[in-house]
Parts: sequence; structure tokens; C-alpha cells
Amino acid sequence: MADLKFAPQLPRDLTRISPPSPLTGRPGERIGAIPVEALTDAYRKENGIDAGKYLPEIDALDVYRCLDTGLEYFSPGPLAGPPAFYEELYATENPEGGYDGNWAYRHEKWEYAVARDAIARATSVLDIGCGGGDFLVLLKGLDRRLVGLETSRFGRTAASAKGLDVRDESIEKHAAANADAYDAVSAIQVLEHVNDPRAFIENCVRVLRPGGALIISVPNNDAFLKDCPILPLNSPPHHVTRWGREALMSLQRLFPLELLRIEKEPLQADNVGWYQAAMEAKYLPASRLFRSVYHRFGGSAAFRRYLESQRETIDGHTILAVYRKRT
Repeated sequence: MADLKFAPQLPRDLTRISPPSPLTGRPGERIGAIPVEALTDAYRKENGIDAGKYLPEIDALDVYRCLDTGLEYFSPGPLAGPPAFYEELYATENPEGGYDGNWAYRHEKWEYAVARDAIARATSVLDIGCGGGDFLVLLKGLDRRLVGLETSRFGRTAASAKGLDVRDESIEKHAAANADAYDAVSAIQVLEHVNDPRAFIENCVRVLRPGGALIISVPNNDAFLKDCPILPLNSPPHHVTRWGREALMSLQRLFPLELLRIEKEPLQADNVGWYQAAMEAKYLPASRLFRSVYHRFGGSAAFRRYLESQRETIDGHTILAVYRKRT
């Protein structure tokens, strides 16, 4: 891990009481809390599962911000859900459909095309948390070695059915036997799920050849997600860290990586309603009378039309970074 001399000096009391950042090992600042009862109620209402059994028996999870990187994390930890949590979560039905047997593995994502173009010349690719293998399928057709890592049986079943080389391994285990083995490594919507992002990234770098590309996509905590106070799938035990531009940029200071570019997903059509609800909850006065007038006289419908016309200018769900391993 690189030298952290760039980090600001911390007050002694903060050093004493704050849990360490999972990226730097240094204390952070407390920025809020999530009531566990409200979080478990949200999981039950929105996802149909009892997430409480995967959370500590406390009143609230504290939310911290890393002073060096801007990464948000939770305490007490570790909080990443075990395989049983994902088995239960992925088994729930998605009313919108369009997935391979469960809601978790979308056939198409904005970042697939961006990532594919970023590694167009790679002859060997490792996709960590490959899910149903749809990104690797996009890379077929050339003389490439394609390997996927997936610990969920749902994902492995779907990926194997597509004829892919998918393995039930963690990146830590895979890196131990595959140092400098790949031209490109992708982690698409994975990093936010792991308890130890520092070790995860270190092992991503380990399997890359010098000059190889690392692609990371995560939910964009600089966008509208931050305005959803209790969003179960962006909270433990599903997501255990929250990332934005600052945190992704900091990785080139912490690891032997050069940041090539960062791209933000524009608001997608199927997220317009979600975005609108978040903005209305944040900015509309709490008065029932005001909200009634707003809806009755077409304020909500007009706002929806505006959002649909301006989607390409509004930051959406995901942010993606492309790095090169320094030689």
C-alpha cells in the first residue's frame, strides 16, 4: 500500500473513538446513523426478506466518512451479508422481469459497453463477481481468455449455461495462483459489497500484468442515491461502503494505479420515477396541503416530463473508473 503522508492530521479524540476507514486504516468522521429497525422494515417492505438476522442487535448503524478519501462506511462491522443473505435476496421475484431466473442479473447495463470499449485490446480478462456472465458474453468472438469469479450459485448456474469459464473463488484465492495473469480485470457493481476493499483492490492489482487495465463500477453516491435516507439495497448487509468520484480518484494514491478516466451514467429511463421520488421527498415542504396542491395541479406530472427530457444531463445510478497498473 502506498504512503499516506498526504492525509491530514486528525484530532486526538477522533483518532481514539472512530472506527478505521477500510481503505486507509485511519479514523474517519461520523456523519449520521441508520436505525436498524427502520432498515429491516425497509428490507421487508421493498425486498420481502428479514435482513435483521444478518445485522447486529443494536439500535443503529453509524455512518462514517473517510477523511482521506471520502469513502463512506458503516460501524460496527463487518457487515457484508453472508451467502445465505444473497440466496434469500436473489430468490425474491422482481415484478419488472428481464432477468435470468432472479432479479439480480440484468442482461444489459450501461457500464457493460463502456467497459468493453476500455479493454478492446485485452487478450485475457478476469471479471470478478461476474453474475450471470452477461459482460463476459459481450467480449466473446475474439481470441481471448475469459474467466469469471462468482460465489453465488445463481450466478454460476446462469454463467455456466452460456459456456463461460466461471469459478467459485474469491479474488484473494484466485490471486494467490494467478499473479500478473490478465490484461484486464473488471469489478462491476462488486466493490461496494466487500468488507475489505483495500485487500480486494490489492488482489485485483496483483493479478494484472504491468500496464493492464482495472475497471471498477459502483453506485454513484454523489448522485441521487445520497438523497434516499433509508435505501435498503444501498445499505448493509447488501452494500457496506458508498463510493463517489473522490473515493475512486483516491485509489491512484493508495495503490500502484494510474487513473485514466471516470465516467458517470446518465439517468436511465427506468430510474426516472426513483429519482423524482427522491427529489420530491427532499425538496417539497412537508405540508400535506402543499403536496396535495402540487399533485392536483400537475406539478408532479410536469416534473416527470422535464426529467424525461433531460435524462442525459442528470447523473444516474452508476459511476465507473478505468485505471492502468503502473509499471
